[in-house]
Amino acid sequence: MIFKKLQILFFLIIIFSLDIKSQDINEFYFETNRARKLGNAGKLDSAITVYENAFKKVNYVFNSYLRDIKELAELNNDEERVKKYTQQIKKQENGTNPRLRAIIDSLIIVDQQVRTGKLARKARYAQKCDCLPKCNKQSRRYKKSKKASDNWAKIDSLNTYYLLSLFNKYGFIGEELVGEEGFVHVSSMLLHYDQDTNNTVLEPILNKAYREGRIEPYELAMILDRHLGGKYTIQKYWCWPYIGKEKLQFTEEDIPEIIKLRESIGLYDLDIKQERAKFSIYTIFYGRLWVLVNTYK
Repeated sequence: MIFKKLQILFFLIIIFSLDIKSQDINEFYFETNRARKLGNAGKLDSAITVYENAFKKVNYVFNSYLRDIKELAELNNDEERVKKYTQQIKKQENGTNPRLRAIIDSLIIVDQQVRTGKLARKARYAQKCDCLPKCNKQSRRYKKSKKASDNWAKIDSLNTYYLLSLFNKYGFIGEELVGEEGFVHVSSMLLHYDQDTNNTVLEPILNKAYREGRIEPYELAMILDRHLGGKYTIQKYWCWPYIGKEKLQFTEEDIPEIIKLRESIGLYDLDIKQERAKFSIYTIFYGRLWVLVNTYK
């Protein structure tokens, strides 16, 4: 009986510690947003202090935030801090696991090969044709294009499943492990995981990565919004760039709830609206399009 109570107590301690870490992560983004606004207002000393206090709340500080504070230090003629953060950025540039970085770099080469050149142009015909009811899917051109398109999808699928197997081994592969550029490659491959409609696989993985400080809020939101329902007019955080004929499925009354949801993952002061696109070359061919606009206050 005593052993069982100790097990329950141990479990509660673990859950509580996870909640505290989650709160620290969210507090980090709240404070760095406050620092950003102080910097924009010209209050350099205060901004630097708030940034540095925020950095103490997490195990790893992304290079984007280090560049922000370095820029403030430069404006403040603070050579000591400029040197400190320049060295830290350089140290983090390639991540802590060069072998894993090499694997990611090799995967992105294959990922991009199917998206460029002659094969990519051939594949896009079938992708467009599949969206048009009157397109002749028995034509020789379509069949050749479909073969290239299916190969494209197969490569994406194989890359993603291999990436997920690496997550099982190393945990979520973020900037800390493979550097900033390496994570851009990871993010690109996750964006191409089109089989995960409704984020059945990715959402729990990315939410855990956020709680552990391995992914930034905007990256998390964009990846999830990219896949939700397989249709960009339906999103959760409304962070995936959109321009199209169809009006987005939210109203002015929905915006406060969207803002609240964004703040729950550390996205603060990010305003949202949808509006008609301004006149451009696109409007000549497609008419007045709807565009999703996200701007920081």
